[in-house]
Amino acid sequence: MRASVLAAMVVAAGVVAGFARAGCGDGWMGVNLVATPKVKTALRSAYLAAHPGASVGDPAAGRTYYGGYSGTRYAVATFGAHPTIFRTDVRGRWRVRRETHGGVCTNVVPIDLIRVWSLRHWAGRCYVEPSP
Repeated sequence: MRASVLAAMVVAAGVVAGFARAGCGDGWMGVNLVATPKVKTALRSAYLAAHPGASVGDPAAGRTYYGGYSGTRYAVATFGAHPTIFRTDVRGRWRVRRETHGGVCTNVVPIDLIRVWSLRHWAGRCYVEPSP
């Protein structure tokens, strides 16, 4: 009897330790991804779909940020004076999520992505591209 109680305690302690270990650091994380020419072309197509009649080239060099968070991809790309925020839909197609006046805010892009992109805090919950 004593051996079975001891064995049950050892098993229970192992289960609790396993849950504690599994819970630490297993949250969602922002992952920086490389904005390949294919990604940039898809962002341009999404931008043009949202701006019928617009005429734009590739996104501004050095001003495209691309990453993933919880299975969704986000991007910030500049086709005009200010960055545009993009997000993939449930089918993986890019859509314009928000036009900005320069600020990328945490109510539109997860803070974890803003951090991995090293955007600079501007005001409140908004961030801007780092100075060149």
